[in-house]
Amino acid sequence: MQRTHDTPADARRYGIVFEQLNTRHVSYAWPRDVDATLANDIIALMRLTTQASPIIGFGTQIDDAQAAAYIEELRANLGAGKCRLLEIRSDGGALIGLCTIRRNLNPNNRHIADLAKGMIDERYRGGAVLSAAFLEMSERCMTDGVEVMTLDVRAGTRAQRVWEHYGFETYGVLPDYARANGESFAGHFMMQQVPALRERVERHLERAGVALLHVAEA
Repeated sequence: MQRTHDTPADARRYGIVFEQLNTRHVSYAWPRDVDATLANDIIALMRLTTQASPIIGFGTQIDDAQAAAYIEELRANLGAGKCRLLEIRSDGGALIGLCTIRRNLNPNNRHIADLAKGMIDERYRGGAVLSAAFLEMSERCMTDGVEVMTLDVRAGTRAQRVWEHYGFETYGVLPDYARANGESFAGHFMMQQVPALRERVERHLERAGVALLHVAEA
């Protein structure tokens, strides 16, 4: 069972409804560190999502040592300002999504950031959860002075089609990108200008009738 967690006071809430899951809104927040409760939530979400499809850097199962190492690395990168962490929660407080943006601190490359990890509980996929997440990420990037968002993905996967749907374009292909079960898989390296991404997801949310809620309305 997924744990629940108090929604941060500065979270932004969107009117995203999942009637069958008794969800009336979804909250997005940018924690500056990872406490023990959030760490447990992240591990549970990672294990849940890898049951459906592997996460880059992990197999179909994540053992305790791998989980602990990932949390330790995440805490260190957050503390050093090397990444941003977006947590996504249902109105019941369950962690249903997670995104990490890897920042480029090189003075000549500060305008570029990489979507390093992204996962959403499969029960909440297919709706506006990802569109609102991209809106939050694009606004955070613009605040950080980031103008280009990049990502990489295994070729021919559903994830690649999703990124293409959101306007990401391939700028390079690595034939031997990933290896699993004795096979080699190609990978696509993709990019998009952040202002264009923001405009695109704003249109998605408008068509879906999803609005940012005031706290009093949540």
